[in-house]
Amino acid sequence: MAGIKRKQLVNMNQHYRRFSLDYFLDCQQRLGIEQIELWCGAAHFWLDHEGWGDLQHLKKQLQAHNVRVVSLTAPSMAYQYQFAAQEPEGLEYSYRYFSNGIRLAAALGADRMTINSGWGYCKESHASMWQRCRDHLERLCRIGEREGVYLVLESLRKDESNLVCHLDSARRMFREIHHPNLKMMVDNIAIGAAGESLESWFNAFGEDLSHMHFLDGDPWLHNVWGDGNTSMIEQLSIMAAHHYTGYLVQEVADEHYFSDPYAADRRNFRVLERFVED
Repeated sequence: MAGIKRKQLVNMNQHYRRFSLDYFLDCQQRLGIEQIELWCGAAHFWLDHEGWGDLQHLKKQLQAHNVRVVSLTAPSMAYQYQFAAQEPEGLEYSYRYFSNGIRLAAALGADRMTINSGWGYCKESHASMWQRCRDHLERLCRIGEREGVYLVLESLRKDESNLVCHLDSARRMFREIHHPNLKMMVDNIAIGAAGESLESWFNAFGEDLSHMHFLDGDPWLHNVWGDGNTSMIEQLSIMAAHHYTGYLVQEVADEHYFSDPYAADRRNFRVLERFVED
């Protein structure tokens, strides 16, 4: 069985939201982690529809800790900014916000930003919400093309979205947008909650599956490895069979890790290290 390449391992700062960005970066330096997916929560780095925080200061922080940003997440499930907002003004604010996220990713040297479908109102016409989301994502793909940034689309759990929340809807959205700057990603918590296999996602998207949030699900929670019931050996075997060499992002996102995220990271990477082969 093929293992994990060290260059594939990426950590995320979401579970450090109660701590400073410097503390997060200090912890990554102690762990020897050199790649992150930057979650632009306000306490760490400000991003909104008008612009962003002090980019030069952020770059100095990253450089001082020998950390580089390889992908970016613009938080999107708060109502203010989401991909299928119904109100025209809210949708336009969201477009500007996510466009700024794409530009920020480019400014940091990252070649990708994670996206999802958002959600439409309950009782709203599914056709209407679907078209609105699809058109919004297509507009953002054009920004990505100009900036040299790929948008990587994940499915959500069915309690999070009434749009792309399983493989069939993900395949349909990907096919309808049909833009070279749209790629697919697996969140193995979301696909586990949907009862889907990693194999089925690789079969559906092949090389267009280029990013992964890689965690130990149960299957609903974003657990560190060792706290859930996902078979890492099985997951790695499937990835090896499909020649997957993309990032494996540790999107630790459940609140029971928020009080001591560094302890969670230490436990998580002790497990992952067993499978690193270089």
